[in-house]
Amino acid sequence: MFSTFKVKEEHNCCTPQPKGKVECPECGQKAKGVLGKTVEHLVTEETKAKLDCFDGFYYCKTPSCEVVYFRGDEILTQENMSVVVGCKEGASPATVCYCFEWSKEKIKAELEATGKTTALEDIKAKMEDPGCSCEILNPSGGCCLGDVSKAIKELQS
Repeated sequence: MFSTFKVKEEHNCCTPQPKGKVECPECGQKAKGVLGKTVEHLVTEETKAKLDCFDGFYYCKTPSCEVVYFRGDEILTQENMSVVVGCKEGASPATVCYCFEWSKEKIKAELEATGKTTALEDIKAKMEDPGCSCEILNPSGGCCLGDVSKAIKELQS
């Protein structure tokens, strides 16, 4: 098991967003780099106080893995987050769009009530106006449309 806050003093972590993908130290799946502002916006105040900077982290999206972000030997889990990471097993709500509050539960309820969902249309319209903030609201640091589409397909099958 990895320590959540094992920091090497000589390590200068203040670097731009990591390029490419690296393996998660917990599950071994590929993880992508995220911007420091993503991590800074989504971790708890207690976690912020323990980090020397927020750059250089990778995001693990594997549902069964407890790791959310990692950098070197630093591991951040759901416990360190100020939001529920919707893609992780057992997440409730299982949020798929953090900007406009769409969860798997909300999509499922709409599908059961009407036989269809307006999630994608609603999100796309709101991306135009008022605009989205995926870089700081979504734990992946990226656009949610792929995750929303995947959730809809899973719920319809």
